[in-house]
Amino acid sequence: MKKTILLTLTFFVLIAAKAQDPTPVIVKEHYTVSGGVLGALNLSEFRAPNDDENGIDYITKPGWAAGFWLNFPVAKAFSVEPQVLYSSHRYLTNNTSTLSLNDGRIRYLSVPLLLKFHLGDNFAITAGPQLDVVMAVKDNRALVGEDDFKQASFSGFAGLEVFPRGRISIFGRYIHGFTNMDNRSSEAGSIEYKNENIQAGLKFKLFGKKVPADSDGDGVSDPKDKCPNQYGYARYEGCPIPDTDGDGLNDEVDKCPGQAGTAKYNGCPIPDKDGDGINDEEDKCPDQKGTAKYGGCPIPDKDGDGINDEEDKCPDQAGPAERGGCPVTDRDNDGINDDDDKCPDVPGSKTNNGCPDVPANVSKTLGAASQGITFGTGAKLTTKSNASLNQLVTIMNENPGLKVRVEGHSDNAGNDDANMKLTQDRADAVKAYLVSKGISADRITAEGFGETQPIADNNSATGRTKNRRIEIRVVY
Repeated sequence: MKKTILLTLTFFVLIAAKAQDPTPVIVKEHYTVSGGVLGALNLSEFRAPNDDENGIDYITKPGWAAGFWLNFPVAKAFSVEPQVLYSSHRYLTNNTSTLSLNDGRIRYLSVPLLLKFHLGDNFAITAGPQLDVVMAVKDNRALVGEDDFKQASFSGFAGLEVFPRGRISIFGRYIHGFTNMDNRSSEAGSIEYKNENIQAGLKFKLFGKKVPADSDGDGVSDPKDKCPNQYGYARYEGCPIPDTDGDGLNDEVDKCPGQAGTAKYNGCPIPDKDGDGINDEEDKCPDQKGTAKYGGCPIPDKDGDGINDEEDKCPDQAGPAERGGCPVTDRDNDGINDDDDKCPDVPGSKTNNGCPDVPANVSKTLGAASQGITFGTGAKLTTKSNASLNQLVTIMNENPGLKVRVEGHSDNAGNDDANMKLTQDRADAVKAYLVSKGISADRITAEGFGETQPIADNNSATGRTKNRRIEIRVVY
């Protein structure tokens, strides 16, 4: 009796163990059987391959088709797809003789069998046989009836399908009839009538799907499995029970699963009050964040400017962070620090951004002299310009620290490039005159702006005259 009880208990323990660790079932990526409905446009006509004598020529006319389909995957790149369609074909010829069908319509029950060769998920090549069964005949001339046509006919087709595995597919195919549709005994052997059709339409999938692979057989598909090569659990996205912090205690028993710890602290680390990564037993400054290099204490800041010595470019001089811990400098001692001083080596004023103020008489003289500078042909200075130019010489001699920029401008008449060169040549001519009178060349810059900076309307003679000018500006 005891042996029986023991064997029974052992059996249930094994069953329970098996239930906790099921056998992996490896699944390869595949497609299930799918199906749906379709609709198409038919562009149909009769071919009369032995009609040379009569000159029969059927006109391609539109019709329609609708039905359903089922797709059976055979291999990754091959499937078989039977379809059942109710198709309407329109036939018309301008031939006036009595034919099998001059002007009318035949409706068929069509059963194509598609052999589909998949070129990835986006394209498929289709080919196969098709059976057509005549369902109704309408002859607008009332010359033929349903009995005048073969009840069943065969054809072959080839085509292309776009997005063959999508919810909506686009397809097109050419259908070539093999069967002579003419069933009239009196006409037998004279003219053959064979179907020819171009069909294009849309397919709508109602069921069927792509089954993703499950390489480790844990019931979590590879696209969703973060550990596709390890047996895991759905609650861990296909991975084994994790040990996030790698401390040897899995997360389900670890009280600090995000921090490596020890079994002594149930997976939590030795306490670190200041959170600097150095536990309190080794931290010389347990209440201040620090680094291991300084025994858990902060990096020193000798000059007390709030920038630690390892980042401070001037560790012994207090300075702001934007200057890397170095003090603000003022090379020209004008009370404006070099960062804001546009003339850091020349004392100036705040009103002129650290550059020297230009005396009012200097500005006035420069403006008046500029207006008196004129040219003859090209860049040749007129003699009337000498008085104004000599004024410039005088003002620059009286102000030895003064530097100027001579700017040449033109109106918009003529070629843009020619105007640019002319204004540069004229600015150079003014500079050359000043240098010839003893003014140092390094105190003068010359630049031509062509027609790019007008001060008046170029549409009037007065405006163009104002735009042809020389301007003298103080520079530093």
